[in-house]
Formats: sequence, C-alpha cells, structure tokens
Amino acid sequence: MILLRAISALHRQYLIKRDPIDFARRIGVTVGTGCWFPGFQAGTFGSEPYLVTLGQRVLVSSGVQFVTHDGGVWLFRSRLPGIDVVAPITVGDDVVLGIGTIVLPGVSIGSRVVVGAGSVVTKKIPDGVVVAGVPARVLCGIDEYRLRVIAKSVPVADLPPRAKRMALKQRFAGAPGSGDRDKAR
Repeated sequence: MILLRAISALHRQYLIKRDPIDFARRIGVTVGTGCWFPGFQAGTFGSEPYLVTLGQRVLVSSGVQFVTHDGGVWLFRSRLPGIDVVAPITVGDDVVLGIGTIVLPGVSIGSRVVVGAGSVVTKKIPDGVVVAGVPARVLCGIDEYRLRVIAKSVPVADLPPRAKRMALKQRFAGAPGSGDRDKAR
C-alpha cells in the first residue's frame, strides 16, 4: 500500500512537471489559453479543483492556493455529518497571481489584475486593479501600475542568460545586495 502511494505520488509529480496545464485540466480545472503555472504543485487547486475557472493568460505563481471550501465546518461534523461550505472561484483574463497568494471560496477576480505576493483574496476583485495584502485590498489601477513598472524597468527580459547576467551586474554594480562584496574591500 505504501509503495503504491509512493509510485502514485511520483507519477503525479511527473505529470505536473511534464505539462502543468494539462494536469490541471485533467483534475477538472477550467483553464483558458496562454496560462502559465511556474512552480505548480499538486495541492494548488485544493480539494475541489473542478470549481476553479481560469481565464486566458493567467499566471499562477508558485505557492498559490485556491481554497474552494471552508475547513472550519469540520468542527461541526460530529453533529452535522453532511455539512460542507464550498463555492467556486473564477479568475478573469490577463491576471497575475503573485507568489504565495491564497484565493478563498466564492471569490471572483476580474480581468487585467495583479495580485501581490502573499495576498489573501477574500472578496470580489474588480477589473483593472492591483491588489495586495491580508486581506487583499486595491492599491491602484492597472494603468498607474504600468507607468510605475515602466519607470523602474530594466530591459533584459529578452537577453540570453549570460548577457542578462552581465547587464544586471553592470547596472547594479556597487548597489547594496548586488553581490559585489569584493569591490567594497
């Protein structure tokens, strides 16, 4: 029995690594086109993955969790064995869910939304905003965010790894945390 579970877990990890989008669809998640799941894990979509719907071009960062049920009802199962509180989760198009985001039951996230790392999304998020925090709250509009990002951007995303490394080391030479400890001595 233990060996069978171990083999099953290894097979699941293989399928996730090979094609995380296909794996999500196999377990029932509705996934639009152009989605990306870096760092995807088996528990990302919780115990009712078939209640999760993702639009097009949704980035689900590592450590994101979709929770479609309220685990607190477990306290009442001795008296009410059939009790459960579950609700679907819907995510619109062009959404980024930052590392470690938790999305709770019944939440709907609009389109063109950025959810900051470590946020807990407890209620409906409108289109075109940036949210962050515990609980997540609106910080600014997506157009304001775009201007901020452009102002501090570094044009290296399309460079080969070696060229990117050289460009970034040159750009941040001597900056705190740049790794240039030898120059400071």
